[in-house]
Amino acid sequence: MKKYILTLFLFGTCVLWAQENASINDFNFESVSNPAFVLLDETPSQIYTPNNIKSLALYLSNGFDNTNIAVEMNPYWYIDFDGKRSYRRFRGIRSGKDGEDRIDPFIGLKTDWSFSLGYINKTFATIDTARNVVGFGARTTIVQLYSKDRVQKVNDAIQVIKTGVEDKLNEEFESYYTNTYDVTRLGTGSCDGIRNNTDKTLKDEFLQYAKEFIVLKDEDMGFDIPALLKSIGLENITSEDMLNRYLDERCPLVESFVNNPKNIKPNFRLDGAVGYSILFKENDINSSTANRFASWLTADVALGMSKDRYLHLLAIGKYIDDGFQLDANGMYTSTTFWNYGAKIELEIDKLKFSYEYLKRSGDGVDDLFRSVGNISYQLNSQFTLVGGFGKDFPEDDNLVSILGVAWGLNSGEQSFNQQQ
Repeated sequence: MKKYILTLFLFGTCVLWAQENASINDFNFESVSNPAFVLLDETPSQIYTPNNIKSLALYLSNGFDNTNIAVEMNPYWYIDFDGKRSYRRFRGIRSGKDGEDRIDPFIGLKTDWSFSLGYINKTFATIDTARNVVGFGARTTIVQLYSKDRVQKVNDAIQVIKTGVEDKLNEEFESYYTNTYDVTRLGTGSCDGIRNNTDKTLKDEFLQYAKEFIVLKDEDMGFDIPALLKSIGLENITSEDMLNRYLDERCPLVESFVNNPKNIKPNFRLDGAVGYSILFKENDINSSTANRFASWLTADVALGMSKDRYLHLLAIGKYIDDGFQLDANGMYTSTTFWNYGAKIELEIDKLKFSYEYLKRSGDGVDDLFRSVGNISYQLNSQFTLVGGFGKDFPEDDNLVSILGVAWGLNSGEQSFNQQQ
């Protein structure tokens, strides 16, 4: 395989949080692989378990000579399975007869499955000229197991956002603007927009709310904010200071909640995926085709070290029927083989270090292996940088250099009621 640089783009934005509602688009999304690309060896890692599958994700990979694209969709966010969604249902939390909460080990079969479609133009091991390839893929989390301790952590994260701000002044301000203007409490998207000054209209609105609030005095309604401010030594507070004081408490609460799926991982999970690709032999849609098929299972044991820190031990078994092969006479032929291997990954908050090793065995395959190290850093809930270096399967030109950036793309999610 020729040396390449891979860049993956996942475009997205976060919707505004509501007092009663939230969307999965608020959640961190770090998956930089999908089955349509994994089957074609066009991803930074062959061994992975995505944190959250978005409703819609777009992947662009740039090699030296070509641009490739894949789209992935999660039907859960387009089909209302429950009639009324809730965050507890999304996480699969159920109360047993003994009164203890548990997480449904098979909830991923409903919430974490997706289909992907990709197009790529690249060379393969025995094909010197780049060929146009269309790929299809699907994946899901088959089973996930949580300890009692981690189930409790999920419930604690839900309770934090339900409780909300506790500072008396911030409570009064939140009550004022939500009731007076019938608007919802700030969430991740709105917090980011105000703090980064990327949503000036929203910031101006809340500055106006703060300006009205700090002079609010209504004996009939029991409001005397100037007296409250004086009692805590803030009689000279400005509207901007008031807003920042509120954001300083509100925004970390929301961030803690939306990071819940990332920070509170199952002790064990098993993912399954399939992929199918069609190669156009003459680079023309009317030309004859060759096919490649694969199915694989990935197991992940997440050992909790401390808050937001995990040591992941992953293993994979992958069956491949590869029709992208040329024999000595230049005719397309098919071969079958297995990839199997392991990966160790250290996750420290937003930083990940990992190393993976895969062995290939099967028809005419001798001593082929993949040995790649990866590093990733999550800049924020929307951006993740990924890099890696190592050796890929082919015997020749097998140097792999990877540089990636990840975003998210939002479309069509139904909101869910976090109070249930």
